[in-house]
Amino acid sequence: MKVLITGATGFIGSALSSYLLSKGYTVNYVTTDRDKIKDAARYHGFYWNPAKSAFDLKALEGVEVIVHLAGSSISKRWTSKNKELMISSRVLATEFLFQTLKNQKNEVKQIVGASAIGIYQDSIDYVHHEDSVLIDQGFLGDLVQLWEAENKKFELLDISVCLFRIGMVLSKNDGALPELVKPIQRYYGAVLGSGVQTHSWIHREDLIYMMEFAISHQLKGVFNAVSPMPIQQGKLIQELKTILHKPILMPRIPTFLLRLILGEQQVLVTASQIVSSDKIQQSGYEFKYLNLKDALHNLLK
Repeated sequence: MKVLITGATGFIGSALSSYLLSKGYTVNYVTTDRDKIKDAARYHGFYWNPAKSAFDLKALEGVEVIVHLAGSSISKRWTSKNKELMISSRVLATEFLFQTLKNQKNEVKQIVGASAIGIYQDSIDYVHHEDSVLIDQGFLGDLVQLWEAENKKFELLDISVCLFRIGMVLSKNDGALPELVKPIQRYYGAVLGSGVQTHSWIHREDLIYMMEFAISHQLKGVFNAVSPMPIQQGKLIQELKTILHKPILMPRIPTFLLRLILGEQQVLVTASQIVSSDKIQQSGYEFKYLNLKDALHNLLK
């Protein structure tokens, strides 16, 4: 099967590309950086630039599934300019992809898209399922709702849509984990916020396996991409302390101080979201990393 990936050179896309190649897929990918275009056995790069309405249509030849991961990182400082980029890199890029498929002959049957658990409201004890009506009223909630709405338009083209609301992705060298590990290794690690806020996380391996599962099983609908065992911030820091054999010398950093330092962006570390993985498990997916301890030992040992 031939798959097209947007965002293929990013944190998730690069790992997914390698995994799909190992499973025998042919991978086409599109990038705005011409220097990242490669042409190898079953791995072919093509240029696109949604802002300039540029798309090398050869990228679509023989493609049955598009994995749509393109989007500017939300870890950037939340300035007005960066917020606009976070929105446009998702919403406008998805609209451009939709219009391209609408106006060009293609064989695409499925879109597997990225979304985020940031759509869910901050809560200490409420468990969010995919049909949760408790929606975040801040920037992240607005961003994800716009993002998902654009992706669901592909259904108008008789293309099935599978969206993954992704939690905190754990990987050794990228994402949130290195940012948590670094201060602990340097003896200034601390619990952030109240410490009782819950993080719904997923090992990057499970995320890419889940995406391939969605392709091979032709899943459709919205799924939470999180481990079945979320963890509180304080317990996460304690697990890291134990694995890294480092003491936690700094006092807890209160939420009000994080708000002063990070502004609105502090929700990335202080918001609590207990998110259920029941739906994806009921579809038949089996997690490789169920609990945080096993995931951290795999990544840090």
